[in-house]
Amino acid sequence: MREITRPDASNIQIAAEARQRSGRCPDCGEPSHTVHSRAVRHPADLPCLGRQVRLELAVRRLYCGDPACSRRTFVERLPGLIAPRAQRTDRLATAQGRVGVAIGGEAGARMLQEVGMPTSGDTVLRLVRRLPLPRRPAPHVLGVDDWARRKGQTYGTILVDLERHRVVDLLPDRSAPTLADWLRRHHGIRAVARDRSTEYARGIRLGAPRAVQVADRWHLLLNLRQMAERWLAAVHGRLRRLPPIPGRPASPARRTGVFPRSRAERAASAESRARWKALYDEVRRRIAGGEPLLTISRRMGLARGTVRKFADAESFPERAVRPPGPSILDPHLAYLEARLAAGCENAMALWRELRERGFSGTARQVHRWLRPAAHDPVEVRATARRRRATVARAISCG
Repeated sequence: MREITRPDASNIQIAAEARQRSGRCPDCGEPSHTVHSRAVRHPADLPCLGRQVRLELAVRRLYCGDPACSRRTFVERLPGLIAPRAQRTDRLATAQGRVGVAIGGEAGARMLQEVGMPTSGDTVLRLVRRLPLPRRPAPHVLGVDDWARRKGQTYGTILVDLERHRVVDLLPDRSAPTLADWLRRHHGIRAVARDRSTEYARGIRLGAPRAVQVADRWHLLLNLRQMAERWLAAVHGRLRRLPPIPGRPASPARRTGVFPRSRAERAASAESRARWKALYDEVRRRIAGGEPLLTISRRMGLARGTVRKFADAESFPERAVRPPGPSILDPHLAYLEARLAAGCENAMALWRELRERGFSGTARQVHRWLRPAAHDPVEVRATARRRRATVARAISCG
């Protein structure tokens, strides 16, 4: 070290010189003492007291003395301090890479900027890839499953140490020979938890014949759920035609239907049903013709789950009729009934009255509530008479 300077308040510059007696050619390994020229490198180093540190490192360019070597000159190497042509010291690169492992690329770059080790998010990720993998003990209980490089197209195999809950390795595909080769190179596997894939079962038998194979709990529950869903999808139509359960306690009083929709909304709903019915019929026709589900999914542009549901269903799966949920109009229904019984059939006037009572909805909701009566004047008059009589009886009883 020759000199330490502070160019500004946030930076420190350290001038240093390499003082090795000789250098070795990186190609042939021949030692050399003959100096060709000198150069100065300016790598970044670990910060000091929150200030960025940059080295001014004087190095020598030496002649290679081996006539058979293709390299005529070389810059002396400084192993343990800095790699050839690197812009940062080894210890700074290690520190930045470990920050990237902990919190990621962009987040790591933002943090490093605050602690005097500025760099970009892409560089942090590159340094993470250069870090050596930690040495872990050989697994004894292994979990095997597939993972998606690109879902629905390209899959690999993930291997997990189930005792330490850590990923051990990623294989490029999910074939039996690839898994068997990996198991042959890693001894000591006593048990393997897997899904119900026959390919994985064959790979384990070939690579670790003494290992005990078990079906893991997650896949068992997944398969149970899938089978229950397929059975329910198949008998959906029959289940909806079953009579109500006798002796079932009556539900509390509530609306039995949603507010009626407009003619355009009803037409859109019918058009949507017809479109899905046509798709269902086409899927069933293709299945009867022997086409695989994946081929049908790709040719028709449907999700594989939808194609599978249509394949399992005995009849077209109609939309379930759900009971109406709570509406912001519900607290005001008694007032609306009373106003309608009094003869007020103007939706806008009713909406203005409700707004004064704290109603936060739109006039469209009042129109929907009033529409059935508005389309049937005879029924309106009869309903109004019944409601007025009901209100009069309630008042007299009160």
